Amino acid sequence: MKVNIVSWNVRGLNRQRKRVLIRSMMNKWTADVFCFQESKLKGDIREIVKELWANRWGNVYAPNDRRDREEVWSELAGARGLFDGPWVVCGDFDTVRFPSEKKNCNRITRGMKDFTDFIEDMELVDMQLAGGNYTWRKSDNHNIAARLDRFLDPIKSYFKFENWWLQTDGFTDRVRHWWNSFSCEGSPDFILAFKLKTLKGKLKEWSRTLQGNLELQKTNVLNQLAQLEEIHDQRPLNEEEIYAKTALAMEFEDIAKHEKAAWRQRSRALWLKQGDKNTKIFHRTTNSHRRYNHIEQLVVQGGLIQNPSDIKKKIVTFYQKLYSEEEVWRPQGNLRNYHILTPEDNQLLQSPFGIPKIWDSVKACGGD
Repeated sequence: MKVNIVSWNVRGLNRQRKRVLIRSMMNKWTADVFCFQESKLKGDIREIVKELWANRWGNVYAPNDRRDREEVWSELAGARGLFDGPWVVCGDFDTVRFPSEKKNCNRITRGMKDFTDFIEDMELVDMQLAGGNYTWRKSDNHNIAARLDRFLDPIKSYFKFENWWLQTDGFTDRVRHWWNSFSCEGSPDFILAFKLKTLKGKLKEWSRTLQGNLELQKTNVLNQLAQLEEIHDQRPLNEEEIYAKTALAMEFEDIAKHEKAAWRQRSRALWLKQGDKNTKIFHRTTNSHRRYNHIEQLVVQGGLIQNPSDIKKKIVTFYQKLYSEEEVWRPQGNLRNYHILTPEDNQLLQSPFGIPKIWDSVKACGGD
């Protein structure tokens, strides 16, 4: 078996920006083992290791009961909200999606629908089975068989507007030029639809060029850096070459940053779908974050505290001491020239909010 091993003196991993760059290189090299020297990390580094080389595989062994399986779907959906990037789920799901996947089955059950909803909500693709129709068969009854095992892959490429394009020099001017160059006759809504469709084609074509494709940019920068390294092996670099190497390293950092933003945007694409069906995904992800951040126990001065009330008291006491002060003097500001809230403003700030205000706040968030 061939094993690819990379040994790298990284000279520090404490800066988050440095870890983004290294993570991008790890994705590029696709090695089996990475050996890092001079990481300069201390203490518990498990979270940093996860950040550098996170496990994008989910292995499932689902229970027999339908309600228990619903909990598994919720756990998986919540776990998906904890990281960005592609994701593959495989294993024994102990259920089927369609009657054709189970022998002598002629109806769609609630469990089938739940499983299909989970796959669609997570934007996964059910890989086709090769070499047979079923993955499980009861040993003492050849009439009982089903496809319980499967691989679920992320949805393949489809057109999407990448937010990082907006940070590319000249992009908005290019889009404006394209838009103004499109010409057709018809009703206003027809003209708008025609221009949007034509613009989509232009963007897809541009995204395959060097300026619009991160993978091409990354390959181009790495090739130029490799050429400079070869020159450096033969002789010292001159001032112009040193400057070029520094500029290429900075450019690669920017590419890695754009790449991370692109994955973040893709992992949150399902939040932008209209309708109330996002509520289920929202609760799943929120519950997973809550479990992830839950404090089950606390060690205070060598003693272990597990009672929730005692944990709460200790945390409150800690921050009360942290943010309290003995100094009685405090600076005072002259507020005569500042805007003062009116009683109407104060009442508006304290008024209850509903679904419309929540949606307004969500729509006002940044695109990434």
